[in-house]
Amino acid sequence: MANQKISLNGLTTTSLALVDSEGFDALNLSAVAGQLNVGPSALYTHVDGLSGLRYLVAVASTLSLTDTVRDAAIGVAGRDALRAMGNAYRSFAQEHPGRFASTLLPPPADDSRLASANESLLSVFTMVYGAMGLPPDSDRMAARCCRSAIHGFLALEHSTGTTPAHDAEFDHLLGALANGLAPGL
Repeated sequence: MANQKISLNGLTTTSLALVDSEGFDALNLSAVAGQLNVGPSALYTHVDGLSGLRYLVAVASTLSLTDTVRDAAIGVAGRDALRAMGNAYRSFAQEHPGRFASTLLPPPADDSRLASANESLLSVFTMVYGAMGLPPDSDRMAARCCRSAIHGFLALEHSTGTTPAHDAEFDHLLGALANGLAPGL
C-alpha cells in the first residue's frame, strides 16, 4: 500500500461510490482503503472506525438528498412542489439505494452533523407547506408528517423491493399528503 495522505473529500467520494455500487452493507474500512490504495489505518485520520465511516456516508447522503429535493421544488409551488419533491426523494432512493440506506441511521447523541442535515431536509418541506399558506408551526408539523410518510414508504420499498404496484401507491400517498395536510389549499 502506498503511504499517502487522503483528503476527507476523497474519502467521502470514494465511500459514496462504494455504497452506490455495492450497497451500504458492503461499506467497510478495508474496501474503501483498497479503493484509495492506502492501508485501513490511514482512514482513522478522518473517521473513528467503521461507525465513523458509516456516519460520514450518512451525513453526505442526507445532504445530497436535501439538494435533490430542494432542486425539485425550485420553480414549482403548492401541490406541484410537494409532488416534485416526493418524486425526487423516491428517485434518489431508487438510483442510490446504498446512500438511501445510510439515511436510515439515527443521529448519535454526541455529534449534531447528521441531525443538522436532517433538519435541512425537513426545512425544504417546511418552506413548501408555508408557501401553501399554512401558518408557522402548522407548516412544520405538516412537513414532519409528510417527510415521515415519504421516508417510511421508501424505507419499506427499499427493504422489500420495488414492484410496479408501488408507483400507483406512491402517487396515492403524495395525493393523500397534499389533501390531508393542507386541505383546501
